[in-house]
Amino acid sequence: MRIPTGVVLLSFVCLTACGGRIDGDPAGTSTSSDPSSSDMEDTIWGPRERIAPSGPEDGAWGTWQLLSVDGPDGKRQYDPPFVELDLHEDGEAYLWTCSAGPTGQGERCPFYARHGCLVGTISLAGETWRVHFPTRDGQSTAAGGDVVHEASGDITVKGEGQLHHGGHYRRVGAATREGCAP
Repeated sequence: MRIPTGVVLLSFVCLTACGGRIDGDPAGTSTSSDPSSSDMEDTIWGPRERIAPSGPEDGAWGTWQLLSVDGPDGKRQYDPPFVELDLHEDGEAYLWTCSAGPTGQGERCPFYARHGCLVGTISLAGETWRVHFPTRDGQSTAAGGDVVHEASGDITVKGEGQLHHGGHYRRVGAATREGCAP
Protein backbone atom coordinates (compact mmCIF):
# COMPACT_ATOMS: atom_id res chain seq x y z
CA MET A 1 0.00 0.00 0.00
CA ARG A 2 2.94 2.37 0.65
CA ILE A 3 4.37 2.05 -2.86
CA PRO A 4 1.12 3.01 -4.72
CA THR A 5 0.58 5.90 -2.28
CA GLY A 6 4.17 7.07 -2.84
CA VAL A 7 3.75 6.90 -6.64
CA VAL A 8 0.53 8.91 -6.47
CA LEU A 9 2.14 11.48 -4.18
CA LEU A 10 5.21 11.77 -6.43
CA SER A 11 2.97 12.20 -9.50
CA PHE A 12 1.02 14.95 -7.73
CA VAL A 13 4.22 16.79 -6.77
CA CYS A 14 5.52 16.58 -10.36
CA LEU A 15 2.24 17.86 -11.83
CA THR A 16 2.08 20.68 -9.30
CA ALA A 17 5.67 21.71 -10.04
CA CYS A 18 4.92 22.10 -13.75
CA GLY A 19 1.62 23.88 -13.23
CA GLY A 20 -0.44 20.79 -13.96
CA ARG A 21 0.81 20.59 -17.55
CA ILE A 22 2.88 17.75 -18.83
CA ASP A 23 3.05 18.76 -22.48
CA GLY A 24 5.46 21.45 -23.71
CA ASP A 25 2.84 23.77 -25.22
CA PRO A 26 1.83 26.43 -22.67
CA ALA A 27 -1.26 27.47 -24.61
CA GLY A 28 -2.23 23.97 -25.68
CA THR A 29 -2.82 25.17 -29.23
CA SER A 30 0.54 25.23 -30.94
CA THR A 31 0.34 25.72 -34.69
CA SER A 32 4.04 25.16 -35.31
CA SER A 33 6.33 22.39 -34.20
CA ASP A 34 9.50 24.24 -35.26
CA PRO A 35 10.03 27.48 -33.33
CA SER A 36 11.78 30.29 -35.18
CA SER A 37 15.32 31.23 -34.21
CA SER A 38 14.03 34.43 -32.57
CA ASP A 39 12.02 32.26 -30.20
CA MET A 40 15.10 30.30 -29.18
CA GLU A 41 17.82 31.06 -26.67
CA ASP A 42 21.11 29.25 -26.22
CA THR A 43 21.84 27.53 -22.93
CA ILE A 44 24.74 25.34 -21.86
CA TRP A 45 22.61 22.36 -22.93
CA GLY A 46 21.94 23.76 -26.42
CA PRO A 47 19.05 25.78 -27.90
CA ARG A 48 15.90 26.04 -25.82
CA GLU A 49 12.55 27.62 -26.65
CA ARG A 50 12.09 30.95 -24.92
CA ILE A 51 8.63 31.32 -23.45
CA ALA A 52 7.29 34.85 -23.21
CA PRO A 53 5.98 35.84 -19.79
CA SER A 54 2.31 34.98 -19.44
CA GLY A 55 1.40 38.32 -17.96
CA PRO A 56 2.72 41.17 -15.94
CA GLU A 57 5.03 38.98 -13.85
CA ASP A 58 3.52 35.57 -13.08
CA GLY A 59 0.22 36.26 -14.86
CA ALA A 60 -0.83 38.87 -12.31
CA TRP A 61 -3.97 39.84 -14.14
CA GLY A 62 -6.57 41.62 -12.07
CA THR A 63 -7.64 44.89 -10.57
CA TRP A 64 -4.84 47.08 -9.26
CA GLN A 65 -5.41 50.07 -6.97
CA LEU A 66 -3.14 53.12 -7.03
CA LEU A 67 -1.31 53.11 -3.71
CA SER A 68 1.27 55.85 -4.13
CA VAL A 69 2.93 58.06 -6.72
CA ASP A 70 6.49 59.24 -7.12
CA GLY A 71 6.67 62.94 -6.35
CA PRO A 72 8.83 65.45 -8.22
CA ASP A 73 11.44 65.09 -5.45
CA GLY A 74 11.65 61.31 -6.01
CA LYS A 75 9.85 60.45 -2.76
CA ARG A 76 6.65 58.44 -2.71
CA GLN A 77 3.46 60.28 -1.88
CA TYR A 78 0.81 58.11 -0.24
CA ASP A 79 -2.25 60.28 -0.83
CA PRO A 80 -3.08 59.66 -4.50
CA PRO A 81 -6.55 59.85 -6.02
CA PHE A 82 -8.63 56.65 -5.89
CA VAL A 83 -7.65 55.13 -9.27
CA GLU A 84 -7.89 51.52 -10.39
CA LEU A 85 -6.25 49.74 -13.31
CA ASP A 86 -8.04 46.57 -14.47
CA LEU A 87 -5.91 44.18 -16.57
CA HIS A 88 -7.50 41.23 -18.38
CA GLU A 89 -5.73 38.17 -19.73
CA ASP A 90 -7.39 38.65 -23.13
CA GLY A 91 -5.53 41.96 -23.58
CA GLU A 92 -8.27 44.35 -22.43
CA ALA A 93 -7.38 47.06 -19.94
CA TYR A 94 -9.54 49.57 -18.08
CA LEU A 95 -8.62 52.63 -16.05
CA TRP A 96 -11.05 54.57 -13.88
CA THR A 97 -11.23 57.00 -11.02
CA CYS A 98 -13.46 56.10 -8.09
CA SER A 99 -15.73 58.54 -6.30
CA ALA A 100 -16.42 56.27 -3.33
CA GLY A 101 -14.14 55.84 -0.32
CA PRO A 102 -10.45 56.47 0.13
CA THR A 103 -7.74 54.68 -1.81
CA GLY A 104 -5.38 52.16 -0.25
CA GLN A 105 -8.08 50.38 1.72
CA GLY A 106 -7.88 47.30 -0.50
CA GLU A 107 -11.57 47.36 -1.33
CA ARG A 108 -12.58 47.63 -4.96
CA CYS A 109 -14.39 50.58 -6.35
CA PRO A 110 -18.08 49.68 -6.87
CA PHE A 111 -19.25 49.85 -10.48
CA TYR A 112 -21.63 52.79 -9.86
CA ALA A 113 -18.74 54.94 -8.53
CA ARG A 114 -16.40 54.45 -11.50
CA HIS A 115 -15.96 57.52 -13.68
CA GLY A 116 -13.46 58.90 -16.19
CA CYS A 117 -13.24 55.42 -17.66
CA LEU A 118 -10.61 54.68 -20.28
CA VAL A 119 -10.74 51.45 -22.29
CA GLY A 120 -7.55 50.15 -23.84
CA THR A 121 -5.15 47.26 -24.12
CA ILE A 122 -2.23 45.60 -22.41
CA SER A 123 0.35 43.99 -24.65
CA LEU A 124 3.85 42.62 -24.64
CA ALA A 125 6.42 44.67 -26.57
CA GLY A 126 9.66 42.70 -26.52
CA GLU A 127 10.14 41.92 -22.83
CA THR A 128 8.03 44.84 -21.55
CA TRP A 129 4.33 44.85 -20.74
CA ARG A 130 2.66 48.10 -21.84
CA VAL A 131 -0.79 49.53 -21.30
CA HIS A 132 -2.28 51.84 -23.90
CA PHE A 133 -5.47 53.85 -23.62
CA PRO A 134 -6.43 55.74 -26.80
CA THR A 135 -8.71 58.77 -26.77
CA ARG A 136 -12.37 58.09 -27.53
CA ASP A 137 -11.87 59.02 -31.17
CA GLY A 138 -8.83 56.69 -31.30
CA GLN A 139 -6.67 59.39 -32.87
CA SER A 140 -4.24 59.91 -29.98
CA THR A 141 -3.16 58.50 -26.62
CA ALA A 142 -5.07 59.43 -23.48
CA ALA A 143 -2.78 57.37 -21.26
CA GLY A 144 -0.13 54.71 -21.52
CA GLY A 145 2.91 53.32 -19.83
CA ASP A 146 5.24 50.43 -19.12
CA VAL A 147 4.27 47.97 -16.38
CA VAL A 148 7.16 47.06 -14.07
CA HIS A 149 6.94 44.35 -11.41
CA GLU A 150 8.19 45.35 -7.94
CA ALA A 151 9.85 42.92 -5.52
CA SER A 152 6.94 43.49 -3.11
CA GLY A 153 4.46 41.99 -5.58
CA ASP A 154 3.07 45.40 -6.48
CA ILE A 155 3.48 46.95 -9.93
CA THR A 156 4.72 50.34 -11.03
CA VAL A 157 3.38 51.94 -14.16
CA LYS A 158 5.76 54.39 -15.77
CA GLY A 159 2.83 56.33 -17.08
CA GLU A 160 2.19 59.17 -19.46
CA GLY A 161 -0.95 61.17 -20.14
CA GLN A 162 -3.65 60.40 -17.58
CA LEU A 163 -1.53 57.68 -15.94
CA HIS A 164 0.78 58.88 -13.17
CA HIS A 165 4.44 58.81 -14.23
CA GLY A 166 5.48 56.69 -11.23
CA GLY A 167 2.24 55.13 -10.04
CA HIS A 168 2.60 52.20 -7.64
CA TYR A 169 -0.37 49.81 -7.71
CA ARG A 170 -1.39 46.99 -5.39
CA ARG A 171 -3.57 44.10 -6.58
CA VAL A 172 -7.00 44.06 -4.93
CA GLY A 173 -8.52 41.09 -6.75
CA ALA A 174 -9.21 39.33 -10.00
CA ALA A 175 -10.09 41.32 -13.09
CA THR A 176 -13.65 42.61 -12.98
CA ARG A 177 -16.32 41.23 -15.25
CA GLU A 178 -18.07 44.54 -15.69
CA GLY A 179 -15.08 46.81 -16.48
CA CYS A 180 -16.39 50.36 -16.72
CA ALA A 181 -18.42 52.49 -19.10
CA PRO A 182 -16.52 55.10 -21.13
